[in-house]
Amino acid sequence: MRRYGGWCLALVLSAGSVASAKPQGKLVQDVWEAAYLDGGKAGFVHTTVRQVERDGNKLFRTTMVLELSVKRFNDVARLYMETGTDETAHGKVVGVSMKQSLGKQQVMVMTGTVEGNELHVKVDGGQRLDKRKPWNEDVVGLYGQLHIFQKLRVKPGDRFTYQSFQPELTAVFTTRVRVKDYEDVAVPDSRKKERLLRVEASADKIAGFQPPLMTVWLNEQREPVLTEFTMEGLGKLALQRTTAEVASGKNAPATLTDLGTRQLIRLNRRLPGGYNTESAVYRITVQDDSDPSTVFARDSRQEIKHLKGNTFELHVHGARQPEAAEKAGKAGARFLKSNYFINSDDDRVRQHARQAVGSETDPWKKARRIARWVHANMENKNYSEGFATADHVARTLEGDCTEHAVLAAAMCRAAGVPSRTAVGLVYAEMPRGQVRGPVMAFHMWTEVWVDGQWVAIDATLGNGFVGATHLKIADHSWYDQQDLKPLIPVLRVLGKTKIEVVSAGREE
Repeated sequence: MRRYGGWCLALVLSAGSVASAKPQGKLVQDVWEAAYLDGGKAGFVHTTVRQVERDGNKLFRTTMVLELSVKRFNDVARLYMETGTDETAHGKVVGVSMKQSLGKQQVMVMTGTVEGNELHVKVDGGQRLDKRKPWNEDVVGLYGQLHIFQKLRVKPGDRFTYQSFQPELTAVFTTRVRVKDYEDVAVPDSRKKERLLRVEASADKIAGFQPPLMTVWLNEQREPVLTEFTMEGLGKLALQRTTAEVASGKNAPATLTDLGTRQLIRLNRRLPGGYNTESAVYRITVQDDSDPSTVFARDSRQEIKHLKGNTFELHVHGARQPEAAEKAGKAGARFLKSNYFINSDDDRVRQHARQAVGSETDPWKKARRIARWVHANMENKNYSEGFATADHVARTLEGDCTEHAVLAAAMCRAAGVPSRTAVGLVYAEMPRGQVRGPVMAFHMWTEVWVDGQWVAIDATLGNGFVGATHLKIADHSWYDQQDLKPLIPVLRVLGKTKIEVVSAGREE
């Protein structure tokens, strides 16, 4: 079977490449699958099983590598994700691993060792994170999943469930499998249809997001010949088992799916005030969501009204400065603590914060100075990076909105101002290309706690004002977080959201 959440999320982020170490152990199985995104050859999945020894015990080390090429506007990005499990001959998982690119020349390496009823997780050798999480001994590893249909000798009408560990989400969830019937299937690089057994798999929701239905077609040996799932806003990903030569062969740049364009949401009309829009009312329709009113955040900036079915109004207003508060409270300690992604105790982050803030002591003025500094000093606002950590961004000063947001958040914490990131949509006007005119695009910005309230700043745009142009889906402190799970809520919006501007106001 396949990994749901991480693959979908990685496609959204379009992370870069990773250099792999030389594999160890005797090669037991070598499986190649060509990857087609919306019908165009885009990459491959390579799964290897090697026999290794640990403490005198024979283990099966299975490694699955996903490599895809995608477009984001004018850039071609290479997506790479590597996951693995160590399993005993009896199918017991004793170790897990993941290697994922976060940004330019930055790679996250996560390893987990099963110790009784706990998983001992280390990130970057324990230098970044060292923690323990509850473990379920019923988890099926990659080797077990590779042979699950053969082991169960599945036939039409069968149903079963299994649990798997998703290292990219650091979570265990259940997959429900239904074996359907035989059907004639057109395989991408075959000239004739093949008679294959259809299997459908569905997974539990992840942070409110329902992963797409996955369909697998098996041959007589119960080996997966073709696997497909459609991710709204991303397209259909098809994996066909084939030879190494075919799977690793050249992709077709002309047919690559442009994720940047596909993830834009068209608007019915422009906002007359552009980024200076003080207030606006949007009519939003979210298809195929059991609770659409929870897709967008409700806070001091946003209010949901007139919910009817899958449609509601989102009333948004901006604030150029903190509003007068009757009673100023305190933000939680997690909004000041350094963590894996917003590592505010890094020397370079602190240096940048001191340079940006100077002698200023007022928290709101500190935050605004930091936003201006990040906007002015980020040298390369490219759109093909992944999600780099703040210390890495502090050294490269490169990246898109996610890098701007985490660096600004880390610098604010270093300056004593509580902060968090917000993810959602932002208004934009596309001057050319396949999509022209007013749109909403996925975006990340920063929020700071000042005078007992959260106030937004946007270091990417650098306008000094976050108005009604920003529609927040979720926010997060990133405390104790070693994965990209806080970004999953954006997947609820992809490809199934319609937004209309009902009214908009602008301060003269």
